Amino acid sequence: MVTSLLADHIASAMARPLPAEVVDKASLHVLDTLAAMVSGTQLEAGKKVLPFVAGVGGREEALVVGSRTITTATLAALANGMLAHADETDDSHAPSLTHPGCAVVPAALAVGEREHCSGRDLLYAVAVGYDVGPRIAAALGGESFGLVLAESFATATPVVASDIPGFAAVATPDAAVLVPPGDV
Repeated sequence: MVTSLLADHIASAMARPLPAEVVDKASLHVLDTLAAMVSGTQLEAGKKVLPFVAGVGGREEALVVGSRTITTATLAALANGMLAHADETDDSHAPSLTHPGCAVVPAALAVGEREHCSGRDLLYAVAVGYDVGPRIAAALGGESFGLVLAESFATATPVVASDIPGFAAVATPDAAVLVPPGDV
């Protein structure tokens, strides 16, 4: 029931007008995240992800910010997300314990570029992502639920994380090392 309601909400978003203040805020989130991406190109995460994505290649669908690399929308979203979150200057949403910009904006930019979407469509995608993403995360208990671990497991990336209740519930010994809180 909840999933169906959420899917309907997302699918019908384009039919509803965005209030001017939402357009302004979504625009600021896009600009803020782009600035964080550019900054991230100069940091260790950027220096690792840029050559990785360039080496993987793939169908030319979307640009990796701060580079000349055009790759699949999936890889561009991954790289741009890493760039956006590299120095923790990306935005945060305290109630859900998330950083929505580094997930929402790179995905919206990559898919928008691949699908040749308008700026209006991009802002709608960002607004819906900011509306839905933090709500889901908060309902699941925020970041402590293990969203970072789930992302790591989905990409077969080993992880070291704090041994807090949510992480312990989803971690497996072969893919995660859990350490006492404050030691990470």
